[in-house]
Amino acid sequence: MTLTTRLALASLLMAGPAAAADLTMAEPVVAVPVEAPINFTGFTVGGFLGAAYSDGQADLGAYDGSLIRLDVSNGLFPQAIDDSDTSFLGGVSVGYNHQFGQFVAGVEADISWLDLNPRAGLNLRDPNPDPQFNGVQTITSYETEVEALGTVRARLGMAFDQTLVYATGGLAIGDVKNRFALAIPEFGYNSPDWSTSDTLYGYVVGGGIEHKLTQSISVRAEGLYYDLENTTVYASDPVAFPGQRISYGFDNDGFIGRIGLAYSF
Repeated sequence: MTLTTRLALASLLMAGPAAAADLTMAEPVVAVPVEAPINFTGFTVGGFLGAAYSDGQADLGAYDGSLIRLDVSNGLFPQAIDDSDTSFLGGVSVGYNHQFGQFVAGVEADISWLDLNPRAGLNLRDPNPDPQFNGVQTITSYETEVEALGTVRARLGMAFDQTLVYATGGLAIGDVKNRFALAIPEFGYNSPDWSTSDTLYGYVVGGGIEHKLTQSISVRAEGLYYDLENTTVYASDPVAFPGQRISYGFDNDGFIGRIGLAYSF
């Protein structure tokens, strides 16, 4: 075997392992799944807890009769009176939101159960110089009860990653009872049931903040102001006080603050 042949054979033997290495198949690249960005599009159901506040204001309305006119001028029936009350509340909500870029628009309905009962009273001695009435104790009371409150609202806000800041407003509906009463203990007198009880309608406005913990679960906090229809309670007693009439108008509004959880799907 010539020297040239030997050199050629050695070259082939040395190149063999490198060629074999080049022929080895490359390992496949495993794709890492990319999670979709969190957004606020979807249907929601939720629950909340909070508190409601109202001052239960009553304003003197129309009145007639010589005794009533004198009692009004003597301050036994005030021009306006109020006394606030605060109640815990709880409720549920349903809604739908759609996100357009950074903007979010939606609609939501909710119902709250509460026991809001602002009451006010006035306990005075009649300054009437007539001996029949002079110094007689006169007690008036004014009361509002709200046991259920619902809203249907639009929501419009701006999302900052997983956090939504929004304004909201729409229709408010409440079951409300307003009551006015008169008692004159020295005469053994307690007035009839002067009251109105009805489902009232009005408006609600407010705002809040919602934060997505995951795509499905979020927490929120919001504050609302509601204003239902004003009502008038007419009071008369043709047996005890013929010809005497008085009325009071009630403002049925208040504030709500609440926190809650929502589930989106």
